[in-house]
Amino acid sequence: MKKIRILFTASGSHIGGATMAMLHLMLGLTSLSIEPVLLSTTPRREYLRLYQRLREKNVKIRLSKFYFKSLPYWVWLFFSSLRVIKKYGIDIVHCHGTKEALVAGLAAKLLRRKLVYTVEGDPNLEISISPHSYGLLDKLLLKFSWNIGLRLADKIVGCSNWMAEHLKKYGFKAVGIPNPIDYERFSSITAHGLNIVCIARFEKAKNIETLVTAASEVLKKKPDVKLVLVGGGSQEKELKELAEKLSISDNVEFHGFRPDIEKILEEGAVFVLPSIYEPFGMVAAEALASGLPIIVSRIGGLREIVRDGVNGFSFNPRDWRELSRKILLLLEDQKLREEMKNKTRESAKEFSPENIALKYLRVYLEVLSRD
Repeated sequence: MKKIRILFTASGSHIGGATMAMLHLMLGLTSLSIEPVLLSTTPRREYLRLYQRLREKNVKIRLSKFYFKSLPYWVWLFFSSLRVIKKYGIDIVHCHGTKEALVAGLAAKLLRRKLVYTVEGDPNLEISISPHSYGLLDKLLLKFSWNIGLRLADKIVGCSNWMAEHLKKYGFKAVGIPNPIDYERFSSITAHGLNIVCIARFEKAKNIETLVTAASEVLKKKPDVKLVLVGGGSQEKELKELAEKLSISDNVEFHGFRPDIEKILEEGAVFVLPSIYEPFGMVAAEALASGLPIIVSRIGGLREIVRDGVNGFSFNPRDWRELSRKILLLLEDQKLREEMKNKTRESAKEFSPENIALKYLRVYLEVLSRD
């Protein structure tokens, strides 16, 4: 059987969740009759191990010397896409980023190749939640790229069933496939601590203020517990002021970006993701793989990760009272916590690279079967 050759692109000064999902997918695809090729910005040091794993699986990687926010980078990506498609006989260009879907997507169409576009979020929603995080030019480029990329795609994939359903509002049909996680990495963790852990950017969409408020209630009964927040972001000062106002500063740890989140998860008893907008929620699936019960907002793709009462709980967004009750339930009932731990790793296997790669293989074969 002829191997399918697929071009992926990874752009950014650091690798976010969407790009990590794509790299994990490539790990899974190498076990099938597929040859991935990657065009990427130069990764930061903390991601070199993952890139090395890809190389060990014979993934061809081409790195740009240009800073990704500069115009030369996007020019490089366009012409490099054209060259790689021709050189390696690429069958499908698969994009996960909004701007990449426009730039690499145009290259695919010029050379009459198929384009698969995995949508990791709705920029219109993201801009409406945090309008001050985007400049005017950025807003225009994102919306333009979003509209054109969706129209160029031969197949649209939502990073969750929720995302696929959401795209119907724009008149686009999509299939939902969850993002893969590095199951091998996180399932090797043994969580044994008592901390409440949240790994998320300190931005409005993540709604971390609700968790801080809930923690103040939890700490009245569990004064030795710590809330560990990892991610950094524009709301850090605001969140620290809230913790101080609630008199829980001594029990709240703030961390910026951490490449070694395994260490954070090891010290946890429960993982919380209180977002008001979450197309999937990869970090919640990673927490499950590490053996932690999760508590997540009852929104978006998070509802497809949690199994209420089995591997964790869900709660109504912004309801800090409900959240505090469910955190306390897990902290106070060790038997329940242990029962859930026995289910978390098993439920996380659904998101392993190998399982998700099989779902994408069906998408690729469907696309290539069309005239």
